[in-house]
Amino acid sequence: MSQSLIVIIVTIIMIIAFFSGVIPIAASALAVPMVLQMTGVLSFKEAFAGFSSSTVVSLFTLFILGGILKQTTFLDDLKAFVVTKVASGKNGKRHVLLAAMLMSMLLSTFTSPSSAMVIMLPIVISVAKEVKLPIKNTIKACTDVANTSNNVLPVGSALTAYLTFNGFLEAAERFNAMDPFIAKVPTFLVFFLYIYLIGFKHYCKTDVTGVSESAVGKKKKREEREKRELTPLQNKLGKILFFGSAAVIIYTSMFTGVDLYIIAGIAILIAMVSGIIDYKEALRSVHWDTIFIYGGTVSLSQAMSNAGLNELIAGSVSNVLGGMSNPYIITAAIFIVTFVLTQFCSNRTVGAVFRPVAVVIGMGLGVDPRLTLLAAHYGSSLSTLTPMASSTQLYSFTVGEFNMREYFWGSLGPAMIFFAAFMIWFPICIQYGLVGG
Repeated sequence: MSQSLIVIIVTIIMIIAFFSGVIPIAASALAVPMVLQMTGVLSFKEAFAGFSSSTVVSLFTLFILGGILKQTTFLDDLKAFVVTKVASGKNGKRHVLLAAMLMSMLLSTFTSPSSAMVIMLPIVISVAKEVKLPIKNTIKACTDVANTSNNVLPVGSALTAYLTFNGFLEAAERFNAMDPFIAKVPTFLVFFLYIYLIGFKHYCKTDVTGVSESAVGKKKKREEREKRELTPLQNKLGKILFFGSAAVIIYTSMFTGVDLYIIAGIAILIAMVSGIIDYKEALRSVHWDTIFIYGGTVSLSQAMSNAGLNELIAGSVSNVLGGMSNPYIITAAIFIVTFVLTQFCSNRTVGAVFRPVAVVIGMGLGVDPRLTLLAAHYGSSLSTLTPMASSTQLYSFTVGEFNMREYFWGSLGPAMIFFAAFMIWFPICIQYGLVGG
């Protein structure tokens, strides 16, 4: 049996296991690297590399950083402020939801979606429960906004994206520095407004004012019983460590190459030495399901690469589109293929494989390669339907205790809106010279 066939079979079985819910998702995810190693697709080091990746280490430290905030009185103070100031009035709940979505977008723009959600979700869950917003729906709305907010503001990745894109467009018309911003904003705005006005209520129809008792209720009550009372100095220092670390992470993400887990780790050491959090409390604040699922499923990306499956799919797409000439069909096909693939493996891997292929397809078929390149880029980055799509989605999935069916079907509407907005706006940008001019 070929390696590519083995990877396909493992992926299909994993998807079935995740959707059926017969086996806990964390257990199913852990089985993936084991099977890939036993079948010889991956070595031991490759199969379990995800557990020692910088992403896992960063998530681990950020979970504990969130635990530091929970030890303080900040969440209680914030809930009191939201209830009395923000949530008052007829549209109070909508104001809270809008504020949470906007903060998720801003944080992910200056840091990363996963960092933004680890910082935001403890606050989002606490406030949503207090004002009786559906917690699962609020979690998912903030996560999807954070996960798709790259290139929305002309900072960070938006200022460097055009350099990457232009590297693939050496023989074609290239982008200008502000083009990713101009191209993305209207599409993202439609996506954002749809979630806020319509999609929010459809994420999880069974969730009324909270997630399951076992997810937030029992766990929260146990944590409150076990929570130690801090001295005024410890309480203030805990808040400074959390928000100070968040500010430093934002700065270093924009201007330096310092890994965020180093910053978070220093804050954690200070918190432990000062008695704000002890090691048992720190370990309780880690979402272990997130670690196990990410570490297990990330091996699929390496397996696809080893088996040449990404290149095989890209080549097949190129061959199929070779007989077509309609630019809309070609662009839509590239977007959909990359969008589907990114739900089950790393969006970075999918984007890295398909961006150069998309340029070649566009130039070969007489379609503006900037359009096909953007289709591959935004199709691969629209990782919203499954917890395997990104570490950000995985964290939200485990924290909210979603099941695969509600997570998938609730996310499908906003994704389709994003795709429709892309297919309308991006061709207009190209045709009328709004980008690349």
